[in-house]
Amino acid sequence: MMLNDKQAIVYGAAGPIGGAVAKAFAAEGATVHLAGRTAERLEKVADEIRAAGGKTEIAVVDALDERSVDDHAAAVGRIDISFNLIGHVQHFGTPLIDMSLADVEGPVRNMLRTFYLTSRAAARRMVEQGSGVILTFGGNGDPMANLGAFQAGFGAVEALRRSLACELGPHGIRVITLQTNGIPESNPDTYPEDFRREIAEQTAAQTMLNRAATLADVAAIATFAASDRAASITGTALNLTAGAVVN
Repeated sequence: MMLNDKQAIVYGAAGPIGGAVAKAFAAEGATVHLAGRTAERLEKVADEIRAAGGKTEIAVVDALDERSVDDHAAAVGRIDISFNLIGHVQHFGTPLIDMSLADVEGPVRNMLRTFYLTSRAAARRMVEQGSGVILTFGGNGDPMANLGAFQAGFGAVEALRRSLACELGPHGIRVITLQTNGIPESNPDTYPEDFRREIAEQTAAQTMLNRAATLADVAAIATFAASDRAASITGTALNLTAGAVVN
């Protein structure tokens, strides 16, 4: 198995993407530490992992809180893989010049804060080990109108990811982004069905393959990126956009 005996933390593990990744990590032999704000939702993912024979632990962690993140990382001990899949509230549909400063800077601050805190907590242990993988999600594609600070937040995270990769590479630590053009499967069930269908069709239409990336796609690439099979890959984004973004 690709991740046998690895210790992985998945932040935002109760969400659809985090849950899919966590289950894939566990299926490949990792002990997966599920971190999030709601224990009940984390337990549902943990139950599925255990039912499939995987190893997992849950912890209520606020990824915006420095002490919460640091205390949890210390309790985990060895960390081989850290993946930040925290969701963030965004303000879509309004032109940037019509938004308040608070609505613009809030998402950027929160996205950067969670990635920094979770990455720092893992990296401090990975430096001692001389190895590790830090993953983030989303990437930064071509600009689109009326997405608020969504893309600015991803851009800030990408800048930090590049700097971390540069500084941590000499310690044997890899830092990688999984870049997508949206995962329609992950859209909330609270969205009207017609709206969910419209988003899925629009996302697929933007691609070369006439399909969006799926949860299974993300889980498979995340597992590969976290494994020794990707030992020479760092400081980059792995393109899962199905051709929506051309490198």
